[in-house]
Amino acid sequence: MTIRRWVAGVAGVAGAAVLAAVSATPAQAFPQGSCGQSYRKVAVHPLKAGAKDGASYGTVTLYQSPTAHRKCAIARVSGTYVGRTKYLYVELFVDRNRDRAYGRGDTAVADGSEKYKWFAGPVYAPADGLCVRFAGAVRVGSGPLVRGGTPDGAWAHCA
Repeated sequence: MTIRRWVAGVAGVAGAAVLAAVSATPAQAFPQGSCGQSYRKVAVHPLKAGAKDGASYGTVTLYQSPTAHRKCAIARVSGTYVGRTKYLYVELFVDRNRDRAYGRGDTAVADGSEKYKWFAGPVYAPADGLCVRFAGAVRVGSGPLVRGGTPDGAWAHCA
């Protein structure tokens, strides 16, 4: 598996190896966590797995651009959790070898930081006609890590 961009640590986030290579462009510079004009929403999943109160802390969203031939993922917090996050993270995996298993040749991009208060990402990957899985995580205060994303880590959105 090749990691193209990785920001901060991901302790507690399943399925991600801990590597460190800091992006030169801070993700928070993008207006309102957008992927760009050509991107259209493909799927949205709540960030609520692991929440003690069962509430959704936000969403993780997958976008696709037919002109850029890439997919993009963003994790956002919502409601009273905005500005109160201690950690916010998003990841996007691409099944480049088309075997629907994690292995050599697959691509992963991730972005996370203790500094992010309302969104993480966007993260981009070339994925025309390839399956992806995407996920996000947020920690508010001293609470648990709350996760969400492609159900059961399944490969999906293969168009």
